[in-house]
Order: sequence, then C-alpha cells, then structure tokens
Amino acid sequence: MNLQEMSIKDLLALHNEIADKPAGPKTFATRGKLLERIGSIIEAKSIDLASFGQPKAAEVTEPRAQPQADAVETADAPTETEKKPVGKGIGRLARELLMDPAGYPHGVIAEMVNAQIEGAQASAKSVRWYAHDMRKKGAAVPERQRVAESDPV
Repeated sequence: MNLQEMSIKDLLALHNEIADKPAGPKTFATRGKLLERIGSIIEAKSIDLASFGQPKAAEVTEPRAQPQADAVETADAPTETEKKPVGKGIGRLARELLMDPAGYPHGVIAEMVNAQIEGAQASAKSVRWYAHDMRKKGAAVPERQRVAESDPV
C-alpha cells in the first residue's frame, strides 16, 4: 500500500482506523502532516501496511437449530403501493373549486370547503394562497368574480 498515491480522503480514513482518536477533515493543515501522523502511528503500533486493509475472510456461522418463524403481515397495515391518504382533502377541494369556470370569489369557495369537510377552517386568504400556488406552478386558474365593497365576504 503506497501512501503517496492515496487521496487525502482515503488517508484520513486510514488514520481513523489505526489511530486511538479519530480526526476530522480539518484536523490536518497539509497532506504532509497527515502522512507524518500516519507514519508515527504505524511505527508506534508496529502495523504492517502491506497486510492492512486487505479484506478479511468471512466467518462462517453454523446454521441455527430452529428456523425463525416467517413474519406475518397484517391485512390492516398499508402496503407500499397503497398508502393512507394524508390530511382532510381541503387543498384538493379548494383547487377543484378554483378551477370551476363559474369563478366563485375566494370567500365563497372557503365557505363551500368548510361546509363540505368536517373540521375545515378554510379562509378567503387560504383559498387565495391555493390560487397563487396553482398559478405559480403554471395552471390557468380562471378569474374570480369581483365582490362589491358593500357585500360582506
């Protein structure tokens, strides 16, 4: 194993394997200092670099006397392809209503969402945010009907 041909990353990994105290990437100011430290550790511990880092033979273990029971999957647990839906669907419904060509005002859409989904607390501002987000992502959201200032929203 030639230390001069190794990258600094590999040298640091080698150092951390043989040293008592591991070092970080900023511990050594230069490559030369890292090489000096590795050399001093090799001399102090009398490590043979030629055999160091060679893959060790894998240990063969005896088979167990009793095989482990196979894990049984429950039917209630969702699989990887079938996932439980997240959230109440407020955003999905608000986006659908925003795409309606009738162009309901944001406040009306918020009231419609709150009426259809139990526990929903949509507001005109949150529906406006969904419209902005859709426009930002490139969707052609129809224009809203203008609300007269005298009409409460």
